[in-house]
Order: sequence, then structure tokens, then C-alpha cells
Amino acid sequence: METASNFADFLQSWPIVKPDSYYTFASGALGWGSPAAVGIALAQKKSGSGRPVVALIGDGALQYSIQSLYSAAQNKLKLIYVVPCNDEYAILKEFAVLEKTPNVPALDLPGLDIVATAKAYGCTGVAANTVDEIKKARSPRRFRPRGPTVIAIRVAHQLRPLIPPVINASPRWAGKS
Repeated sequence: METASNFADFLQSWPIVKPDSYYTFASGALGWGSPAAVGIALAQKKSGSGRPVVALIGDGALQYSIQSLYSAAQNKLKLIYVVPCNDEYAILKEFAVLEKTPNVPALDLPGLDIVATAKAYGCTGVAANTVDEIKKARSPRRFRPRGPTVIAIRVAHQLRPLIPPVINASPRWAGKS
């Protein structure tokens, strides 16, 4: 998973319940998610498990390693990319707020067409912007056994604090001698 700005939302809707079923990065290494998903899907294919790999990767993070879509298509991997599209590098904007450096340039990504890009690299590309479209896109028929699928889901622009606000910053013992 590499959609840090939407992680909590996905975790509520798609809880991690099985061991060896969830992989993510331990730091802020942008661009790690897509090639890592390709590697995991290659391992699944080689092991003969038939298990599909689902990669949750934001539209901004995907741009750091977009060429991995081509590798997934060339290897006919059973890989489903779920791409929340908010047309921005939301996590970088959230870091900018945290570091008190708002309005960093080049963090808006208007006009990206994730579906067309997926198709250009040889993947199946699907836009899913309503609940019904999302249900249809995740149907078993959609997950071709002979190649990757990219599902682009429109999400709202929403910046959230990286560190929750502290309600009472004073420890109980403060001011006592």
C-alpha cells in the first residue's frame, strides 16, 4: 500500500485480517508501492498460488514508478491496482503543513488520466466513481487472469493533519513542586 493520505479510510473498509497478506513501506520512500506489488505478484505467479495481488497506490505516488505498469503487463501478472485519484500529492501537502511550508509548488496533478495511462502500458484500465461502479470494477470477472487491472477511483481533496492535535499538552504533574 502506498496511499498514505487515504490509509485510514482503506483500513476501515478493508481490514488486515490474515498474516502474509499486507505489505507496506516503513518509511517515506515515495514510489515503492508499485514495483513492490510487481515483485510480490511475480512471486505469487512463480509459486503457482494463483493468488491475486491488490495494490492500493495513490495517483501521486504512482507517478514515481509508473513504468512498473508495463512490467506487470509484460509478465501478465494477476495484479489489481486500486488508485484513489485526488489530483494531487496529498501526503506531500500534509508534510508541507506540518513543516510550516505551505503552498509548495508542483504538488497539484490536474489532468492525469490514470485509466488511459494504464491502457497505454498494456493493462486493463477502469474508472469507478460511484459505489455501483466500484462494486462492478471489483467483480471477479474484472480481474483478468492474464494481466493487470488498474481501477481509478475518484476521491475528494482532503488534507489531514499528520500529527493529531494535542488536547491537553500539560502533564498532570506540571506546576507541582
